[in-house]
Amino acid sequence: MVDLLPQKVPPDKTVVTINGEPISLEEFDNEFRLMQIHYSAVTEGDMRAIKRRLFDQVVNRRLLIQEARNTGVQMTQSEMEETYREALKDVPDDFWTILKTRGVSRDAWKRKWIQEKLARKVVDIEVNSRVQITPREVEDYYWAHLPNYWRPRAVRVRHLIVQKKTDLQKVLAGLKSGEDFPMMIATFSVGPEKSQGGDGGFIDTDRLSSQYLKALSGLKPGEISKPVKDDFGYHLFQLIEWRSRQMRPFAEVRDQIHEDLLKEEQDHRFDQWMADLKKKSTIKVNKDLAPFIGVNLEDLREE
Repeated sequence: MVDLLPQKVPPDKTVVTINGEPISLEEFDNEFRLMQIHYSAVTEGDMRAIKRRLFDQVVNRRLLIQEARNTGVQMTQSEMEETYREALKDVPDDFWTILKTRGVSRDAWKRKWIQEKLARKVVDIEVNSRVQITPREVEDYYWAHLPNYWRPRAVRVRHLIVQKKTDLQKVLAGLKSGEDFPMMIATFSVGPEKSQGGDGGFIDTDRLSSQYLKALSGLKPGEISKPVKDDFGYHLFQLIEWRSRQMRPFAEVRDQIHEDLLKEEQDHRFDQWMADLKKKSTIKVNKDLAPFIGVNLEDLREE
């Protein structure tokens, strides 16, 4: 089991103290080394910005861990084990070798993951769960932003693409002799929609080239276009249907609007809540070690 209690750190190895709890230079180094796995090629200026962002993340996470302790929010053993399993889902097979190469222990990596999970849990309980969006707010937003919900004109086709002219000639000969267009697609097409019979669903017309639109113009449902050649190969289109520009009904977008408004309000409340936590906290940076973690004390004073 990973211990989430504050660790003892000698004063000369303490980078920052948050409400009396020290964070060591080693912890920042571990965070930095883990970060370098994802940011291996950046400029010196970018690296300074990344280090500063890393400092803010570590400080914020410690404040959240403290708040969890103050409010009695804990991680159960099963939650810790699940967090560990989730974290391992997306790592490469040689991840432990990468960690070892970076000089980061498994326990340090696990500690970071579990801290982040506990931090998210306390935010969910203390902030997110207290935010509610009413049906009236959702509907009011829809009518106030109606222009956002126009669905553009679109077309649905079966699409066949071949790269060799000889294959195109075989397709045209097959169609002339009465072969089914979806069968021609299954036999000859190299397009990504092949497994769906060439049907990729509705495509907004503003995403189609003028060349494709010209080939489709005048077609009736079921009719097949003349061949179109471009850099990708030879194309044939069978029109299924056109869809005119239309307003998306409220019922169709209601859930998405609710989700967007909820996320926006939760982010706003979190920023306020986090700012209040910082105001109530005492954060002291070791001026001798600040340069090693990319922190400019003058910038901190301005905040």
